[in-house]
Amino acid sequence: MTNEKGAQARKPLKTWFISPINVEGQTYYLHVEKLTGLLVITKELSSFTEVFAGVLYSMGFLTEKQQDRIFDRVVDSVQYRYNPDETSSMIAVYKQCIHDHQAEITKVTKAGVQLPEDMFMSDLSLFLITMLGEQGSQVLNHFCQIVNEEVPIKVAKPRSGAKYCTVKPRFRDPRDWQEFTGELSTDNPTVVTAIKKNNQKMINHFLKSRDGEMIINHGAARAVLEGYLNDYLLHEQIRLVTTNLALVNVYYCFILMAGQDDFPIEVFERFFTFLSRTGIVSQATTQHVVDNMQGALETFDLNLGETSGDQITELSDDEIDQLFTDLQEFNHQEGQDRSQSIHPERLGLTYEVTVTLNDFKPLMSRKFYIAGDQPIANLQAVIIEIFHGNFEHMYDLVNKQSGDYFILPDFIDEDFLPGGGKYNVVNAEAATVSMLNKGDQLVFHYDYGDDWVFNVKISKTVANYVGYQPIVVDAHGYGIIEGIGGVGGLENYYQDYLHGRVDPAIKEWLGGELIDLDKVDINELNHQLRILEE
Repeated sequence: MTNEKGAQARKPLKTWFISPINVEGQTYYLHVEKLTGLLVITKELSSFTEVFAGVLYSMGFLTEKQQDRIFDRVVDSVQYRYNPDETSSMIAVYKQCIHDHQAEITKVTKAGVQLPEDMFMSDLSLFLITMLGEQGSQVLNHFCQIVNEEVPIKVAKPRSGAKYCTVKPRFRDPRDWQEFTGELSTDNPTVVTAIKKNNQKMINHFLKSRDGEMIINHGAARAVLEGYLNDYLLHEQIRLVTTNLALVNVYYCFILMAGQDDFPIEVFERFFTFLSRTGIVSQATTQHVVDNMQGALETFDLNLGETSGDQITELSDDEIDQLFTDLQEFNHQEGQDRSQSIHPERLGLTYEVTVTLNDFKPLMSRKFYIAGDQPIANLQAVIIEIFHGNFEHMYDLVNKQSGDYFILPDFIDEDFLPGGGKYNVVNAEAATVSMLNKGDQLVFHYDYGDDWVFNVKISKTVANYVGYQPIVVDAHGYGIIEGIGGVGGLENYYQDYLHGRVDPAIKEWLGGELIDLDKVDINELNHQLRILEE
């Protein structure tokens, strides 16, 4: 990109035209982005931020990082222009669309009455964009293009001497054509031909490699990769596999909209793993690709379900009330044993779990991956191990969203159940991690005397990967010290350590060596997990 293009890319998405419109006696405000024509509808002018967030985070073709950055940029610097009918042709287009589709809009409005207002207005905004057909697709495509110019996701190379770079590539590094990225494909036919030939060599080498041999259908895998590398990336502009990692997400959304299943996730996971072995991309790139594509799939499935207006309106008010009653009874039946409950569709997923020690500063946390087919008891054991517990005390895990109380059978005591016994007692050895959902917030209790409390969040679920599980990928702080007196005792020790006044008796109790609570060794934690697994 030239400096001129770069300057232009920093300005978009700031200016929004606003125009009021009356629909069935209700005043709505149309917020239309100046450059792309993206629509946000609100009932109150002050609701723009909440509704824009709903629209933005429904766009599976954007990565989570892109969504976060664009949200911050827009809401921090948005500028409004009133009475814009003469200057924004899209205002007139949306008004005409509303006029021409009164019946459909009324149907959507009735279907969304039970939704929170900001969520409903987000759905209505996206609904009107889709009602424009090809013109609506152009709006979303233009918005996607600008986001990828403003917020590209860099593709990192491995560190020098990385041990996982074990394959000598039989093709050129795509970055050899880096200087041509952003140029028009039609202006550089010779360059495009050279890149396509190199891409074919790359695909051929991949399919003959150890990673490619794991793909069952080589013909389908070749078609998917050729479609991405040669057709999509080189359409109109020259872009390389190393140009912008977010472009994989956009291409994957095209595949989903075409009605194909999630097979390409495995193809791209294996392909980028292969590229990391050849030294083209870093090893972490593969996980980023899988996370982004899995997020796109979840968003696509969610939006597909939300837009099934016919299914929603087929339920009567009594049926809807009964549905909620049934759900409440399912979640809150006292003493119900769901110890055998698993979710087969999630057994093959990998769960990203973030755990934080409650009420302690500085931050004491861990982020790790664990497979959906692992028992909840293993999840509990992982938490204890990576926070330096010794397993000499009782513990439990509570999911307040589902009402599940996970505990080992030997620890069950009817006199000491949380919440006065309102939770479902679940055998932690029989239940699996697949019972948990993305976004679940749980509480893990360890040692009812010292009362260590950990906040547990299921950050995301991603496609499973080959390799050891569970594994810690991020950590802050040493962990707990058994027998020190809970968080209060740990805080006292931390302050004494910082000021060099730890009681010699405490040092002797610790085995003659003080513990620095600010330090943690991830490699040591993962080594301990391997021992625990054995």
